[in-house]
Amino acid sequence: MELRVRLPGAGGSADARRAVVILTRVLTVLSAMEDALAQAPSGRQSGETTWAFTRLALGSVDTVLAPSVPRRGSTSDVLDAVMDRVVEGFEAAEGRAGVPEGWDRRAAVKAAELADMLGLRPDVGMELELLLAGESVRQVTVTRRAAEHLRAGLRVRQRSIGSVTGQLETITEHGGFKANLWQEGTGHRVEVRFKEEHVDLVRSSWRKRVMVAGELYRDAAGRPVRIAMRSIEEVPEPTRQLADYAGVYPHLTDGTDTADYLREIRGAS
Repeated sequence: MELRVRLPGAGGSADARRAVVILTRVLTVLSAMEDALAQAPSGRQSGETTWAFTRLALGSVDTVLAPSVPRRGSTSDVLDAVMDRVVEGFEAAEGRAGVPEGWDRRAAVKAAELADMLGLRPDVGMELELLLAGESVRQVTVTRRAAEHLRAGLRVRQRSIGSVTGQLETITEHGGFKANLWQEGTGHRVEVRFKEEHVDLVRSSWRKRVMVAGELYRDAAGRPVRIAMRSIEEVPEPTRQLADYAGVYPHLTDGTDTADYLREIRGAS
């Protein structure tokens, strides 16, 4: 698959500096979506996927982007889904307030920053078109209205006391104590915020199956996006066969077929 990006303006009228910024933000949105859909939590990935121009027209910017070198932990199927999810999500954001299905908070924030640079009318919007073998399969014109709808969705907060179960990853102390938890059953990433007094406890739970309880924040679609941790405890793995985990731990095998993954880990033991 490829992604066509066309910026508004008659031939020769494009503002080069603005066009570069918009294209950079398109790549940032693609990267954020890849974080949400990649086959391994971000702590197991390295680098960024390289995107190439497969077509670039002068005048008003009209270009086609395609992944060139996937980052480790990503696959061609993931990158196809990234492009499809971005176009589909912008289409939803143009029509209604909320965070599109399959988008996480970071993707929505980056998408809103991109749409903020566009006009309110379709003729001054940005066209995104999903191409398969050169043929159009989905198209949307993105305007500033998408930014307004995304921000309205991001402002919606359903706050309650609750818990989330999943695998704990990517602990950081920059800008506060935070970790990512990949929710069991959905693969959604939930930001865990904790206090300094819990640092050792959280570190000891890294890459383990845990239940985090505390003040839980949900997005407009009811998906958990953040939890202010009050307690954390390891929970035992369910007594199921590894092959049964499809859809429960989507990142478990790093995209490898289950049978191949079993052979690989048996050979390493």
